[in-house]
Amino acid sequence: MKKRILALLSMACLVVSLAACSSNTTQEGTTSGETAGSSGSAAVSSEGASSVSSEASSSDMPSLEESFATDAEEVQSMLDAVQAQYADQGISVDLYAEGDEMHYDFTIESAISTEEERSVMTEALKAGTEATGQTYYDLAASVKESVSNDVVVVVLTFFDSEGNELYTQSFSSADAAAE
Repeated sequence: MKKRILALLSMACLVVSLAACSSNTTQEGTTSGETAGSSGSAAVSSEGASSVSSEASSSDMPSLEESFATDAEEVQSMLDAVQAQYADQGISVDLYAEGDEMHYDFTIESAISTEEERSVMTEALKAGTEATGQTYYDLAASVKESVSNDVVVVVLTFFDSEGNELYTQSFSSADAAAE
């Protein structure tokens, strides 16, 4: 149990570095002039699925979803590196964009058998996420500068092996200056 909690706390630290890499990827795609003429939902998961529905965009900058679709190979490469690092700890990660939200979904594959374990895990995830909160607000603000969305929200969600949500927290670019 203690080992799992430490792994989750270290995972929160990794999310910070993954988030920073994601921000750089978004900015690189924007500065190189790559834009997609579509809007919708783009996703890159551990299985590598990517989808975009089409609708014309009038902005010179891509939307968050368009940026994910344009940089799908780079996003998948980052996700593969994170998956490899946490595979031996029984944690999988999905990264995707949907509307104004950039999602990081973590699934703890090992069984959490008791309500007490679940409660301890949730508290550890909450403490780790809140301790690094400013980083996520900064990430949301940074990504917002690279995309056409008025607001960007970074959403961290942690699930157990049965798909039950353990903890989620959102960080909005609109709140970045307030924090």
